[in-house]
Amino acid sequence: MTDIVSRYLREFFSSWMIRFVFALGIVSLIYTIAHFGGAITVLAILGGAVFFAIAEYFSHWLVLHKFPKFMPALHQGHAKHHEHPEEYQYLFSPVHYDVMLYAGYFLVLWAVFRDLPLVAAIIAGTSLYQVYYQWMHYASHRPITLKTPWGRWMKKKHLLHHYMDEHSWYGVSHPALDYLFGTHKPRTARAAGQKAESSRAAQG
Repeated sequence: MTDIVSRYLREFFSSWMIRFVFALGIVSLIYTIAHFGGAITVLAILGGAVFFAIAEYFSHWLVLHKFPKFMPALHQGHAKHHEHPEEYQYLFSPVHYDVMLYAGYFLVLWAVFRDLPLVAAIIAGTSLYQVYYQWMHYASHRPITLKTPWGRWMKKKHLLHHYMDEHSWYGVSHPALDYLFGTHKPRTARAAGQKAESSRAAQG
């Protein structure tokens, strides 16, 4: 079992995108710890993580599925991932996208806060949460038995997104926004529920 996990960890970290995001997270975290400012630093780290948790859902739903012309190259890559969900080459986006996104992210955060330790803390939270997200996504497409009930449940939900209805279960690392926006069930079930509600409203 240890050899299997080690093999998949090596494969996971062989992605240049993963290496970049992980390194960014570690460097940002070290800088954050060196300039720790108490509660504000903790809140900044958590805020960065929450930002990615929200962005994950909306980018998956809107950019990768709903509006293909917004970022066509990313959409096409994601379409290939749906066609070949087990292929390693389609599991991660090219590293240059993340380099550009984090460069823009840094500039926006700097323009807003003008506080390097605070900006580093936010980026640490965002990038380290992204590593968690990427691992959950990677593990969902590999024959890995995740140890926690949470991990196994989220893997099941992501595979439903691939093999039952690609317009549902957009969350990979958490289901909160799927439940909030009603995408935690297939479209047929959502349509049936809406029809039942309309019928009840008409009768009332």
